[in-house]
Amino acid sequence: MRRMLIVGVAGLVCAAAAVTAAAAGPSQSESPAAVACAPDTTRQTTNGPVCGVVVKNAAEWLGIRYAAPPVGALRWAAPQPPPPWTETRSATAFGNQCAQSYWGTASGSEDCLFLDVTRPNDGAANLPVLVHFHGGGFVSLSGRGDYTLLANTGHAVVVSMNYRLGIFGFLANSALGEHAGDWGLQDQQAALRWVRDNIEQFGGDPHNVTIFGESAGASSVCDAIASPTAKGLFQRAISEGGEYNTLLGSPTNLETQDCKSDLPSQAEANAAGADYAQSLGCTDASQVAECLRSLTVAQAETGVPYGYQFGGTGTVGPTINGTTLTQSLREALRTGAVNKVPLIAGSGRDENLVGDVTTAEQYTDLVDTQYGRYANQVLARYPLSRFGSPAIAFRTVSADSNTVCASLRVNAEVARWMPVYVYEIDDNDIPPYVAADASGSAPGAQHVRAWYLTPSTPALDANQQALQNEELASVTQFARNGNPVAYGTPPWPRYDKSGRGEVLSLQPAGDSELVTTEQLAAQHNCAFWDRLAPKPGELR
Repeated sequence: MRRMLIVGVAGLVCAAAAVTAAAAGPSQSESPAAVACAPDTTRQTTNGPVCGVVVKNAAEWLGIRYAAPPVGALRWAAPQPPPPWTETRSATAFGNQCAQSYWGTASGSEDCLFLDVTRPNDGAANLPVLVHFHGGGFVSLSGRGDYTLLANTGHAVVVSMNYRLGIFGFLANSALGEHAGDWGLQDQQAALRWVRDNIEQFGGDPHNVTIFGESAGASSVCDAIASPTAKGLFQRAISEGGEYNTLLGSPTNLETQDCKSDLPSQAEANAAGADYAQSLGCTDASQVAECLRSLTVAQAETGVPYGYQFGGTGTVGPTINGTTLTQSLREALRTGAVNKVPLIAGSGRDENLVGDVTTAEQYTDLVDTQYGRYANQVLARYPLSRFGSPAIAFRTVSADSNTVCASLRVNAEVARWMPVYVYEIDDNDIPPYVAADASGSAPGAQHVRAWYLTPSTPALDANQQALQNEELASVTQFARNGNPVAYGTPPWPRYDKSGRGEVLSLQPAGDSELVTTEQLAAQHNCAFWDRLAPKPGELR
């Protein structure tokens, strides 16, 4: 039973991380045929000229190569500049998504380091720039998306990119260099350097860059804040749903990776990488790197869908590699060794990426699996009789312990060093609404589902549209000047560094309101969970 509950999480993770791709147009496995460029869309980049298209009153440049294909000797190496070109290239179709093999489905290509640019088709200059890191647990999805709504509504330039995923994005092994690992994070930073050097050609202000992301993209934002090599590449940050790993490091399908997590050390990552090489027959110490780089994509992905922590080998998420990341976010916050930028951070009230349950027995079993010696205390604090179903009971336990209370702790630490604006999504009826079945399952304000920065399918009703309008206004105002309060939006004060500030409760129908941290902490039993929560460094 226990193994079934843990392994069954994969579908939930994929479904949750796919939210921002729901309105992205072509499916992840398809690349639409290139179309003719629109007039007056040719732009000169540092690598060569590109031309784009005009869609929904926005200009788009899709599939711009920002780094050389990470293949051959560049597999498991830092991203390098692409070969220059002189003929104008059509940037009218998405580039390949990155190679990924998650939950039994393989897709994508190693030749995947492309980015997309979207801006209002009005010729304006010096626009704020929003750079998106996509979610997907660092093992799936891509940067493909429809950013026309965000660009037009916020009058901003939006950039999204692919970055290497899974074993290709995060394998560490001493044969790959002294600071191996974090290749995917290095890709993100290479894309940010491309933005710095090129975005003015597309009407953006290279000195006004906001990074944003959901799920693993939100974790990427936290990593960028902690990364010495990202210094100066962005001026603001937005992390949505960046607290999702388990509180105590208990089994899930996700390698430890979120904003509160202690990440694997270089020694741990290298040891996992040695096991990975051994499992694939790369045993000659003098030939490990060559052997690994000679593997086919299918061979390289064998046995690693979840990484070394939960049944696989190798690392498939960020690690402390000594250069890109020298310490976790929470460790860096102890001394303030972080990139100090204004931040918006928050999550959903009912986040649960651990597993769904349908019976009382499964509820008790999963609580036991996740909380070990604390399980009886958890069951006493969250008796099944209090909830309408086992599913609602466990989603409440998971959200309180793994997400909401952790978010309040981390944001109080962040607030010591930089402005942070905190929210919680309290939206019960996120579309598509599904009536409870016999199990009593109901997702509630789930992972990254009511963060409406892209067009929604199905279309939003009037209540949800009001929330979308508010979120778009706040995000783009924040990108413009570092303050999320825009015309028609509710007050949203900076979070107090004492940890006793106010949080914006995001609700549909214009009902968003401020709540105190004390109110939120009481609602989510944070005093209880804070006693159980490890301190930074304790789980390593």
